[in-house]
Order: sequence, then structure tokens, then C-alpha cells
Amino acid sequence: MRSVEYVQESEDEFREGLKDYVARDYRAAFVTFENLCNTAVLHHRRTGALLMAGKSLYELGRYQDAIPYFDKITRRFPQSKYVDDAHYGRAISFYRLSQSSQAVKDLLWIIDNSSEKKLLEKSRGLAEHLLETDLSTNELREFLNNTQGVAARALVTIAFARQELNHGDGASALEILQGFQQRYPNSSYDRRIARLSRDAKKAANTAFKVGVILPLSGYFREQGHGVLDGVKFAQAKNDGDGGEKIQLVVRDSEGSTIKAIRSTRELLQREKVSAIIGELESEISATIGALAADGGVPLIAPAATEDGVASVGSTVYQLNSDLERKGRVLAEYAIKNLGLRTFATLAPTDEYGQQMIASFSSTVDELGGRIIAQTWYEDTPEDLSRQFQMIREAAFHYDSTDVKGLIEEALKKGEELREKDIPVMSVDAFFMPVYAEDIKYVAPQLASHNIRTQILGGEYLDDVEVLSAQQVQRYINGAIFVSDFFRRDDDQDFREFRANFRLRMKKTPERWEVFGYDTFEIIIQAVNAGARNARELNEYLLNIEGYLGQKGKVSFKNNRRVNGEVNILQFLNGRIVRHQS
Repeated sequence: MRSVEYVQESEDEFREGLKDYVARDYRAAFVTFENLCNTAVLHHRRTGALLMAGKSLYELGRYQDAIPYFDKITRRFPQSKYVDDAHYGRAISFYRLSQSSQAVKDLLWIIDNSSEKKLLEKSRGLAEHLLETDLSTNELREFLNNTQGVAARALVTIAFARQELNHGDGASALEILQGFQQRYPNSSYDRRIARLSRDAKKAANTAFKVGVILPLSGYFREQGHGVLDGVKFAQAKNDGDGGEKIQLVVRDSEGSTIKAIRSTRELLQREKVSAIIGELESEISATIGALAADGGVPLIAPAATEDGVASVGSTVYQLNSDLERKGRVLAEYAIKNLGLRTFATLAPTDEYGQQMIASFSSTVDELGGRIIAQTWYEDTPEDLSRQFQMIREAAFHYDSTDVKGLIEEALKKGEELREKDIPVMSVDAFFMPVYAEDIKYVAPQLASHNIRTQILGGEYLDDVEVLSAQQVQRYINGAIFVSDFFRRDDDQDFREFRANFRLRMKKTPERWEVFGYDTFEIIIQAVNAGARNARELNEYLLNIEGYLGQKGKVSFKNNRRVNGEVNILQFLNGRIVRHQS
């Protein structure tokens, strides 16, 4: 090993570099220290120069460039008096680069090996912050398995136990704390461990807590109360059956994203819930779902249908199918089961219409079908003559109908034949994912334009009162559509559910009540099956397949946490019947 030499010239240069550093001329300081790092002679200021070069780069915001200088000290000069500072310099550089796990490794090394009081205090403070805010459960578990020093292991233990408590798992937190106490009795962390152990014991003996965020006032208050009534009925039924105790914590979002966010944070941080049910609107559900996922808490959205809601976090679930799946399933059913091949579409230009049409159309293309015409509308569709005329022209072009020739031939016979009198027969199905309030405009105009076809629709056709209206029924009879809900009037189990619901809740359960009931019933089954915290509930939810609820089947497994089951329904003579489950 090369011997270290005292070099006066290096000493003088080092002091000049320090002057520049103190004067905050970090660029000049780095140049000086860099020169000292690269001399052929192993002078007595070599490790000091490495440290100061790294610190100068750090002050310049060049965190990635600073790390190799600290590395050289810890790897090549482990006996240097600057090795503790090098570990700290590397830690704060990793911290600035948002590489928290790497930063914690160096901080824990300092806590286990350094005797410098101020450095220990700084390292301990930053380590506790990162352990409790930035590291995942798996990272904490890995640190717990690989950390040997008493002080460092105590900090990891405390952070890990607190995270488990925040996830509602008091039993796991207690096990972690007791493991430390058995291995290190009478440590300087006994008081903190004992205090946290008391909280863990208390949490382990409390009921499973579920938060509910719904619009109980405002525009959607009726639907919100419907879902809540379904949840409360499921809870009462579970209590009556002697199931595991589950506590509800209800918050009113008022239909506001901001209030929903505040409620979510309160449920996660103050109430320590292990699950959240909410909200009704897809956008709000996605927003609060991302917050819940950050805390490792499952959120089940009972009504969200837009694409991508569940993708915001690994613990976010959609009880209903998304629009992409609905459009795809309907197209598959139309082609594979009904043998339809040619289609025309009409939809609102908003996100709902665009997502449904995109999914339906792409599936038709994949399966060898053909979209003859695709039309759109904005606002209230009172006059769709332009759109339906486009469909007629596209259909006549597709099947080579000689419209002009037919009219001229009729004239020769002394008959009057208008263009609209010629029926369109080449469109096998007309897909109209329109809103319930638009059906009364669209259906009659479809008929008046003499387009003879099978009507297909989205979930907004699932309203027997709207479809049975005098000005709608004769035009819409036979329509086939997708829906997340099917009221099984002929099913004994559903009739019993409805009768018991009426008896207890003093109302008849409709769509929203059923959504709430099924959502909470799934959580009940998970808890009664042994789920005691957010993590175990999430594992249960991920594996749900073919669960038969009152709304229909629910399957999250292999479906990206979006229900993969869709009801194919048909409106026939004033009733809605199911084609497939």
C-alpha cells in the first residue's frame, strides 16, 4: 500500500479551496479540490480533497456527479477520518435524487458506526423521516432483515411498525415490536417501543374500519344516499348473522373533489381506515383512489365506469366494468352470438360517447365486421336529420342501392317514391350509446329515417320506465344493451334480499342501493374470511372471481382490478330480460 506523504504545497492549495468554499464560490472550490484529487503523489489532503470536491458538486446541485467522490473515500480509504462525512454526503445526494432507499443505507451506517454527535443527530432525523414517509413495506422488511446495529434496527422497527399500524394491522405491528424487544432487551429505545406497543395492542383489538365517501348533499345526493343505504343494510345483516365487527366512518363529499380529498386524508390519517368506499363520479373516485393507494388502503368505487380509474393505484377497484370493456363485450356478442356484421353508430361527442365508440369500433374491426357509418351529436339531439341522412347514404353506397333508379322506375309506373321511402336494410345493427334523456329523441328519428336494424346500446338504456314511455317503446322494443345491473326478479335469492331490504330500510332497493350492498358485502366476506388489515383485504380483492352479487357477477382477478363481468340485456315488450350473465 502506498504511504501517505505530507506535502506543503497540497496543504496550501487545500486551504485556498476551503476559502472559496466558505465564500460560496463552489465552482472555483471544485476546480481546486479536483486538482488535489488527481495528483500523482498520495498526499495527506487526498481524502479531504475528495470530500470537499463532492460537497462542492453537491452545493452546485450536481448530486449524481458528487456521489463518486464520496464513494472513493468509503471504498478506498475506509479508515479515513472523513468516512462518516462521506457516507452522509452520499446519503443527502441520494436523497436529492429521490433515491430514498440508497440514502437510508448510508444514514443507518452512520447511526451504527459514527461517534460524532452532530452528524448522528442529522442522520437520525433524516433517516426517521425517510423510513416513515418514503419507503415501501417491502423495503422496510428488507432493512429489518439486513440491519444489525441496535440503534439502526430500532429506527427501522419503529418505522415498520408505524406503517403497519397506519394500514390497520395492529397485530403485525405488535409482532415486529416484540421481536425487537426479545432480541434487544433494555435498549435505549425501550420507552418508544413500549408506547408504540400499547397503540398496536389497542389497534389489534379494534374493529375493522371502513371509510365511506359519498355525495350525501348536492346534485347527486339521492344516488349517494342510495349507495349508503345499501352499505348500511349489508352491515346490519352482517351484525345479525354474527359476523366480524366492522365499523363505518361516513363522510359527505357534497360532490366536491376538494372535499372528497380532505375526507380521504382524514380517513387515512386520523381514522386509520383499512378500506374506503367511494365516490360516485369516476373523476373523483380516481382522485381519492390515488391518495388511498399511496397509503396502501384499498378503495372500491361502487359506480365509476370511465376507463382508467383503477389504473391510478394498485389498491383501486371498480365494482362496475369500464367503458372499454362494455364496448368490447357488446361488439363481441353482436358478431359472435347474433351473427351481425355491419354497423352504424351514433353517440354524443363527450368522453363517454367517444370511449364507448372507440372500444366498440376497434372490436368490430378486429373480428372482421364493418362500421358503415359513424356519426356524432352535441347537446340535445332534437334534430338528427343530417346524421341519419349520412347513415342512409353510406348504407346505400355500401350495398350499391340505386336510389335514383328506384325513384325513376316508380315514376314510370305512376307511383310516387321518396328517397326516405326506400328502407335501409344493409345495416345489421345500430349502436347508440346515448343517455337516458336522449332516447326519446334518437329512437323515433331512427325509425322515421326508415333504417331497419337491430338497436344496440350502453347502460343508459337500462331504464325500463324510460324505455316503456309511449313515445319510445314501439321504436326501442327488442334493443340489446350492456349494463352493470340486472334486477333478478325471478330469482329467489334476490326476492328475499329485496323483501328484507324493504322491511328494514323502508324502501325498495334499486340500482344504487344494490351497488352499495354488493360493495360492502365483498368487504364483509373478506373480513369474515380472515382479512384483518388493508394489505390482507387487497390480497383478497385481487383474487375475486365469479362472485355473485345482487347486481350480477364480480371478477377482479386478471382484470386489472376492474370488474370483468358485464350483463347483456334486452328490452322486450315492456320488460328487461337477460341474454347472458
